[in-house]
Amino acid sequence: QLMEDKVPITRVKGNTACDVNYYAWGGARISHILRNPFYKGAHLVCRTHQKGIRSNTYDIIPREDWEIIEGCHEAIVTPEEWEQVQAIVDRRPPIMKGNACPFYNLFHGIIYCATCGKSMQVRYEKVGRTGKNRFTGEMREPIDKAYYICQTYNRLGKNACTSHKIEARDLYNLVLKDIQELAAMAFKDADAFYQRLSSRMERRYMADASEMQKERERLEARNREIDDMFLSLYTDKAKGVLSEQRFMKLTTAMEQEQEENQSRLQELMRMLQQSDAQESEVRTFIREIRQYATIQELDETVLNRLINRILVGEVEKVDGQKVQEVRIVYNFVGEITI
Repeated sequence: QLMEDKVPITRVKGNTACDVNYYAWGGARISHILRNPFYKGAHLVCRTHQKGIRSNTYDIIPREDWEIIEGCHEAIVTPEEWEQVQAIVDRRPPIMKGNACPFYNLFHGIIYCATCGKSMQVRYEKVGRTGKNRFTGEMREPIDKAYYICQTYNRLGKNACTSHKIEARDLYNLVLKDIQELAAMAFKDADAFYQRLSSRMERRYMADASEMQKERERLEARNREIDDMFLSLYTDKAKGVLSEQRFMKLTTAMEQEQEENQSRLQELMRMLQQSDAQESEVRTFIREIRQYATIQELDETVLNRLINRILVGEVEKVDGQKVQEVRIVYNFVGEITI
């Protein structure tokens, strides 16, 4: 797109009649831009370390150890947008090659074991298996040869966790069907769907909000009590009942407690505001899901816009049949039970 719009890669144009390279954007350059915090208004320092004063060799410092100074200049993108891009880049799946059949792992970075919480790893059928479906005789696609297993089980064995194995095709079909059903409900009657999600989120937040409100009232009462104690101690000090050293020791402890209470109160206020923002979150989710009322296949865009994570449960036998729970946690609204 940048090349089609003829956006230059540099302000300095070469002295040549051919200007192709002047607009030659490459993957490495784009990757560098997406990873550079400069665009969110931050300054990046300490990416390399010189081995010695007279040395011309440098060590590359790992990305997680870079020093980033926030708020240095006007930003082009918001910090929230920048962090969202980092999350998408980090979980971007490689094209895995197994059995000479490439499989693009759509669920990389969003599928997790419901028992241990570790990510699920993609695996393939053993080499030598036929590429045909034994029931229909048709050639199978790469996704039909792939499956997911728990990372903990893969590394440490059955004593640490179970495999939680799920076929990639089954997961794909399940997620697609869930999105289709939610999109149909939102498209058919958006108001009824909104009421349903709102009431469910209200029940989820009600208990938490009640406890947070009680804690908030308790901390505010304690801070008022400390203020009264300050006044009483100052009066005792003025009368000579309390020594200067004792006064300083008591007031320092109370000031520290009051600061900790104030910090917790600010945190509670943020959490209560989040619960108050549920209406906006539900509206946003309905607006997003309605766009996929006619969806027929999944891609990265759909998964990144709609789904936060997928939790795969352990395979169990119920009445002689294998049963496995898969929980889909959507952005903005969490899990939705149909």
